[in-house]
This record gives sequence, C-alpha cells and structure tokens, in this order.
Amino acid sequence: MHAVRTLPLVCVLAAAGCGGQSITTIPLLTAAGIPVSLTPTAEVPLEVVTRSTAVRDPLPVDGSGVAFADLEGALGHAISSAAVPWADAHRAQRPEGWQLVVEVIKAESEFSGGRLRIALDTRATLRTRVGNEYIAQTQVRCREAGLTTPEQGGPVVYSCMTHLGRDIAGWLGGVEP
Repeated sequence: MHAVRTLPLVCVLAAAGCGGQSITTIPLLTAAGIPVSLTPTAEVPLEVVTRSTAVRDPLPVDGSGVAFADLEGALGHAISSAAVPWADAHRAQRPEGWQLVVEVIKAESEFSGGRLRIALDTRATLRTRVGNEYIAQTQVRCREAGLTTPEQGGPVVYSCMTHLGRDIAGWLGGVEP
C-alpha cells in the first residue's frame, strides 16, 4: 500500500520536471565572431567596464527557447572598438587613462513572425582612471531587428551593440575632459 501512495507523487514530480522548455544559450562573444584577446589595462588609454543592472544574462528571447549570454563582454568589446580614436586623441591629457562604466539598464529580446528584435538601454559614465573623478554621463539606446532565427541571431544583437558603441564614441567626441 505504501508503494501505491508514493507512485502518484513520483509521477507528478517526474512530469513537472519534464514539462519545462529547454533553453539553448548562445554565447555572443563566439556567435558574433568577436575576437577575444587580453591586453594589459595599463597600456589601454580607455578602460571600458560593463555592468548589468536588473538585466538577465543570459538574456532570454521571448517567443523562443533561446537566450543570449555574454552581454557585458560583447558590449564592452563593441564600445572599446568604437572609442579607440577618442582614447588615442586624449591619451596625453591623462597618461594614466580614462574609465568608461557602461551599465545595461534595460534589455529586451523577442522573436516573432520570423524576425528577431533586440533593444538595449545603457548609461555611460566617464571618469578618470586614477582618482575616479567624474567627468560626464549619458544614456544611449539601440534597437535592431533581423529576419533570422534566434539561434543565428548573434550578429543582430552585436549589430545593436556596435550602434551603441558608435553613439557613445560620438558622445565622447563632444566631452571636454
């Protein structure tokens, strides 16, 4: 009799465990073909620090069983690449360098009708690397979409990030350090 009572409980627990949707995680750093190399921080005039505030990483794609991982690393690469000219032009003003903290404050991703959509809202704060002196702050957002499956959507997400990088680099161009 004891075995009969436990069997329904075991079946319910097994069914609950099997009923969930499995998630495929796409690592953005490799899916978008981003080269990953380590450079000593002291040699880089602009240190880009990325953070997520109340944003899920991996970021789930609504309407699919896919999530994008490495948001912060991929975003840091996109912004660093775009900001190189500004950092090089201002190296002499601050030989110890600058620090740009970029926070992802909102992230949304959805797949519907064969179209992948991504939206990222960020806040960028420029400070001196030594002394952590505040210089300026801005908010930048991107919206990107593409006719692709979420599994192949890494380039769409990274395209949004490169737009953020270009917009932040443009903002830096107007900042008087």
